[in-house]
Amino acid sequence: MNRDMNDAVSGTSWLSPTVFHEHWWLDAASGGAFGEVRVESGGRLAGRLPFIVQRRARSFDVVRIPDLTHCLGPAIAAEFDPPGAVKSTKGIEICSQLIAQLPKAAHVWFRLHPETANTLAFDKAGFLSTVQWSVEIAPRPEEHLWKRMRDKTRNAIRRAGDGLTVTTWDEPAHFLDFYKDCLRRSDRRNHYDDATQASLVGEILRRRRGRVLAAIRPDNTPEAAILTAWCERREFYFMSARDPSAHFGAINLLIWSAIQNAAAANRIFDMDNIHVVDGALPNLLMLSGFGGTVVPRYCVSRSSAVLNALLGVRRALGR
Repeated sequence: MNRDMNDAVSGTSWLSPTVFHEHWWLDAASGGAFGEVRVESGGRLAGRLPFIVQRRARSFDVVRIPDLTHCLGPAIAAEFDPPGAVKSTKGIEICSQLIAQLPKAAHVWFRLHPETANTLAFDKAGFLSTVQWSVEIAPRPEEHLWKRMRDKTRNAIRRAGDGLTVTTWDEPAHFLDFYKDCLRRSDRRNHYDDATQASLVGEILRRRRGRVLAAIRPDNTPEAAILTAWCERREFYFMSARDPSAHFGAINLLIWSAIQNAAAANRIFDMDNIHVVDGALPNLLMLSGFGGTVVPRYCVSRSSAVLNALLGVRRALGR
């Protein structure tokens, strides 16, 4: 067991509520350029808030979460942040102190982690709160998980399983090369920096904090692959790649395998983000077909008066 997992088991996991909060992840995702603010109470670390600072055009600084980091936000010690719908007053106070220490920037944006009960401290600091949505699947016996799925999802998994074998890839290059090849064959570009992506995938697999599952054809060629990443409590559906000619159920087959693995480790399987595109929900049926629960993911943002004025001028000019 590596040091990060030892920390989680020994009780300090309250300061890393997700895998995305861990220093090795932040280091790989930011190229070592992340910062964080901290609050202590009684000589102990009570809260921390990691971030990166990005310089944009016109010398505007943006404080945000790193690329390839699905969520972040304040991590508050358990004694100040009890479970439930409302944080303790002390927890809100610590969160407010963290926010007050953030670097001055034209824009600040965080997608908050799943353990965040509310955005009261951010609201108090003048942030705009919005909601995105994800699907969570709690660990249950395999037969129960199977029964909760939609018939169409089960049928897609069965058909894909008739011709494909699920295997694990331990070498980062297998997944990265396949991912890039699928993008090329689909005439799509990679939105992420190649070096950052390679560093992060390598760290996930080296530390055994995630798994690549691949769907293999009888001729031993890959048809689809997914990468998940986990901490003590949750396993996140992180990345996927699919050959343009793949069976439509290949990804479903891999997700089902990942759900079973997460349940066996007593982890919640987090399907990540339900996308909204041009007023539609293109991945809702696929994600919800596995029988999970739709849950909120809070996002918070704050822009300076100068940036708001500039954006208002651009809108007025139709730019």
